[in-house]
Amino acid sequence: MIIAVVPALRAGARIGRTLAALRRQSRPLERIVVVCDDAADAAVAPALDAGTEVLLTVDNAAHEAGALNQVLDAVRMAPEDLVLVLDADAELPVRFLEEAVTALRDRNVGAVPVRRAPGEGAAAVVRRQALEEVRATFGRYWDEGPVSGHGRLALDLETLGWRLGAPVAVPGLRADDGPADRGTDGQEAAALEPMGLEPAVHGPAAHGTAVPAPAVEGPEHDRAPEDVHAVGAHPAVGAAA
Repeated sequence: MIIAVVPALRAGARIGRTLAALRRQSRPLERIVVVCDDAADAAVAPALDAGTEVLLTVDNAAHEAGALNQVLDAVRMAPEDLVLVLDADAELPVRFLEEAVTALRDRNVGAVPVRRAPGEGAAAVVRRQALEEVRATFGRYWDEGPVSGHGRLALDLETLGWRLGAPVAVPGLRADDGPADRGTDGQEAAALEPMGLEPAVHGPAAHGTAVPAPAVEGPEHDRAPEDVHAVGAHPAVGAAA
């Protein structure tokens, strides 16, 4: 299974374009989750209109990093599953996920980012197993300190022996509101980039299991939109129209 997690704190209506691009992926997603801090966030309505699940954080003071930590802790996934983490203003081209999954057939690769220009929204497909190893070692998935974001995750993965796949060089990733790497609190959040890539080594690997070629099936989003739920399994606080 591949799940997309979009921290959309104060993203506003532009989240609609990001979600539309996710729906157009040549390799469909099984689940898309938008994360907001409260039901009054301007991103909630566009996400529900798109038929997307919305989760609300609980007492989150760590912005995007805190939102990711809460939702990754709450969402049940198998170790072989993959997580697509992307900025709320990252409009991915249709083949990004397909190309990233192909790169992840190398069992030593823990994550594959998109190649982007400065100021464009970041995105990466990460093994759930790799994320769990990060949490077991550092006590969290995403660092909530002054150096946060995809760059911090890249350092964590490489510290644990995971390799980073070469960034998928595909056109079309755009951002509308300036550098997407700086959080709302002004913290710097570098993009996930390889820190010293070597050629892929196939065969016996130290990590995980090979990612099988995925069956291309239609996304499971033809049902009515889910209610808005708090991450901490609280009662629904809002509902789709």
